[in-house]
Amino acid sequence: MGKESWAKYGMEKGKGTAMKSEAFMEAKEEGFAAAISAPPGPAGDQILKNAVDGIWSEARKLTEEARKISLTVNNQKLKEEREAVLDLTRIAARKAGLQAAIAAGWEQGWKEGVLKRDSGKSD
Repeated sequence: MGKESWAKYGMEKGKGTAMKSEAFMEAKEEGFAAAISAPPGPAGDQILKNAVDGIWSEARKLTEEARKISLTVNNQKLKEEREAVLDLTRIAARKAGLQAAIAAGWEQGWKEGVLKRDSGKSD
């Protein structure tokens, strides 16, 4: 990989990391807010389940799509075709990673919100 390719890769990697970090933090705030206002016990547990099951399901679906695309790279005869498939794989993987960051952020925010909610009741 040439210097330009590494530089491009580094820039794209940095952008992707920043996007995932921002999405994680936003989802964490949403999960936190939901947990603070959620009832304790099974009703609250169901709110968490309803929220994150769909997000994780979408992340798994997007990951599988990226995997399927990546499996076709070596089927391409020309270098340009392989590079095009690799670009599609990167895009699909970025979407999957973003979705996973959202799910993880929501869960983390929920956990912190529940701790805060429950600690407030014992004071």
